Amino acid sequence: MTDHSIPSLYQRFFIDKQDERKQLFLKLAQKFQPSKGLYPGSFVHITPSMFIRDMTYIDMDRRMKSFFEDEKVSQFLEEHKTYAESPIVSWYMADYAKPLPIEENSFDIMFSFYAGFISRDCKKYLKPEGFLICNNSHGDSTLAFLDDDYALTGVIKRRGENFTISENDLDTYFIKKDGTRINKEKVLEKMTGEHYTKSCFAYIFQYLPS
Repeated sequence: MTDHSIPSLYQRFFIDKQDERKQLFLKLAQKFQPSKGLYPGSFVHITPSMFIRDMTYIDMDRRMKSFFEDEKVSQFLEEHKTYAESPIVSWYMADYAKPLPIEENSFDIMFSFYAGFISRDCKKYLKPEGFLICNNSHGDSTLAFLDDDYALTGVIKRRGENFTISENDLDTYFIKKDGTRINKEKVLEKMTGEHYTKSCFAYIFQYLPS
């Protein structure tokens, strides 16, 4: 039975698909204690706001406006937040690769899931020593791995809605199965990750610009 207090798009795309990833965002919030988070390509995946007070969401989907302007969203987050203060939610119905009215070097953590080259186009918004959490569905973790401004500091493994963070054996990741070098040009052209000997749900990179 659907709980009518839950925003319908969130129910449909995340709860019904068992993809809220609550434990993931809880563990990341506990580990890094971020004050501000950025989620380009988020659609209406507002789970991070349950654990990070100040979140900014960006997506081109036209449903963003009606979703975030619905009072049910703020009420839902108020009921499910894990901190004392009221949530701070900002959102932009926009292309994250184009200029945005967002202060650079202002976010402690940034999320990149299934949404293109966020590591490249949005790294200017991360604070130095902030963290990028990304997967390799569109090759974004590969780009981050090849980018000298990022350092791989951990991996995230998933089993259903259970997540674990590991900082062990990081040098065994991003090794191609065929033994050849990573083809960055192919990743950029095809928007797909390479095939590696080891994989995980997502990777943790620290932003260390020179």
